[in-house]
Amino acid sequence: MPKQPKARDVSQMPELLRLADEVMASRTPLLLVSGDRPVALLAPVDSESVSRGRGKGRRKSSAADTLNNIIGIGESAEPTDVATHKHDYLADAYDHEPA
Repeated sequence: MPKQPKARDVSQMPELLRLADEVMASRTPLLLVSGDRPVALLAPVDSESVSRGRGKGRRKSSAADTLNNIIGIGESAEPTDVATHKHDYLADAYDHEPA
């Protein structure tokens, strides 16, 4: 079972508060990076579900939710990264004449 995230008051951190407000308004998660390294994921929360706690009334995850959580997990900065260059690899494969 996943741990409950720690709470941190950001009311005195204007830049972080602005980003949090942007995420809540757009309902779209935001990946925070330092240079090329991902460091945190800022995601909107349903304040009603947070106030009633996790557990009772929590919806069950579906297979689609599970698959969506792993998207991009294999991405790397290597030049041979298949996820990044898949279209190039496919184009090369289709350009070759059959033997």
